[in-house]
Amino acid sequence: MALARFTLLYLEWIAEIDTVTMILLSERIATLKLSAPLCVPSGTSVREVIERVQRERAGCILICTKGRPIGIMTERDVLMKVVARDVNSDEAVDKFMTPDPRTLTPDKTVGEAISMMYQEDFRHVPIIDAKSGEATAIFNIQDAISFLCESFPEHVINLPPRPHQTMKTPEGG
Repeated sequence: MALARFTLLYLEWIAEIDTVTMILLSERIATLKLSAPLCVPSGTSVREVIERVQRERAGCILICTKGRPIGIMTERDVLMKVVARDVNSDEAVDKFMTPDPRTLTPDKTVGEAISMMYQEDFRHVPIIDAKSGEATAIFNIQDAISFLCESFPEHVINLPPRPHQTMKTPEGG
């Protein structure tokens, strides 16, 4: 009896994993409503970049040449390379940006984007047009979380407040 129950639970779990995998492997980035990227030209001052990021309430900004990203400046870059350092705010952002950012095209899957973010410890991935190489969007960690919450609401809503918490009643009350 216990073995049958275990087998049933295991098969249900495998079916859930297969559903999650299929959604992550089939949903294309192009189907998401992503934010347009903030872009500044190479040579823009650090001050201008930070002011624009703050004004636009963005987590990153792309440094572009003819619309193509040649670098990315993230909140993490500002914290690690600019804040509490003896930096002249009139210096070019090129010195502090992360050069040659990894990018994806809209035909790639959400799973590929999330996998890249996890493996590379990224919080922002520029999305570029496959033909022109121009930046069209930014896929960020909030987009990943929103996608997962919208795709699997029953799993997210039913999560306990603390990961290892066991609820005493099915309702959690």
